[in-house]
Amino acid sequence: MPTTAPAAIAADSVTRFAQALGLADSVVVPPTYLISLTLPAAERLIDDPDFGLDWSRVLHREQRFAYHRTLRAGAEVSCTVTIESIKTVAGNDLLSLHTDVTDAEGVAAEVWTTLFVAAEATGESA
Repeated sequence: MPTTAPAAIAADSVTRFAQALGLADSVVVPPTYLISLTLPAAERLIDDPDFGLDWSRVLHREQRFAYHRTLRAGAEVSCTVTIESIKTVAGNDLLSLHTDVTDAEGVAAEVWTTLFVAAEATGESA
């Protein structure tokens, strides 16, 4: 998947996110803030009709973050999303995504996202 264009982390966005979590205003990016960047980056893949993901059957299952250095408001970052795996369990799919968040110095953080995709309804009743 192509890397997103560099985008600045807006100070007001970081402040609103921190306040929503009950944190004091800060220029330091809260640990879970990156979901606001990585999920839109993944949408280009997920919304691809050839990929065929039906959002009405998706449940966000897990999110993990690894920071290699502190990110601050004003930093310009790009996201590169890759599909790590697609596993089928009991007819349902588990879609695992890995996103590198890079700045001018290289990879600043990594984000792993797991989505649960429910099997299509067959129309049969139990």
